[in-house]
Formats: sequence, C-alpha cells, structure tokens
Amino acid sequence: MRDRNKRRKYNKGYKATFKLSKVGVMISLFSLVLVMGLLFLSQSNQMATSGYDIAKLKEDAKELKSQNEQLQIQASRLQSIQNIDGGIKNSGMVPVGQINYLPGNTNVATSIK
Repeated sequence: MRDRNKRRKYNKGYKATFKLSKVGVMISLFSLVLVMGLLFLSQSNQMATSGYDIAKLKEDAKELKSQNEQLQIQASRLQSIQNIDGGIKNSGMVPVGQINYLPGNTNVATSIK
C-alpha cells in the first residue's frame, strides 16, 4: 500500500484533491451566512443613519427659509421707514427742538427753537 501511495505522488497524472467533511462544509456555510448577515446589518444601519441625517437637513432648510422670510419682511419695514424719513427731509420740514406745554387743562403746545 505504501508503494501505491509513493507511485501516486510521483505519477504525473496524480492530482491532489481537497476534501471537506460535512462538519467543515457546515462551518464554512455558517461563516458565510454570518458574514453576509453582518454586511447586511451594517448597510441597513448606514441607510437608516443617512435617512435621519436627511430628515434633519430638511428640517434645518425649512427653518432657514422661515428665518429668511422674516428677515425679508423686516428689511422691507426698515426700507419703508427710511423712505418716510427721506420724504420728510425732502419736504422741507425741520425737527422740533424743546416742547413747552402751557399750564392748565389745555392741549396746546408751543415750540421753542
């Protein structure tokens, strides 16, 4: 029997075969399923995290749009006050100095320059 094994090793047509037992096949299959499961979990976790980030960014964008609208309204108010002040100055009106009220129950006021 030893001679036969020696002849197989030195024979040009001899091919070494890789044999795996049933237990080895089961362990390999279990390992493959485990690795695939871990990859799936990591991908689904990454997608969920990305979903939360997208929702947060949409909320931030909505808030910034609201702030932008408020700032535009405030800018238009300030511009209208400036227009009014400019119109008063262009009409030749002058600011009032000190105001003196007359004593008594009258609603009359005088202006002193």
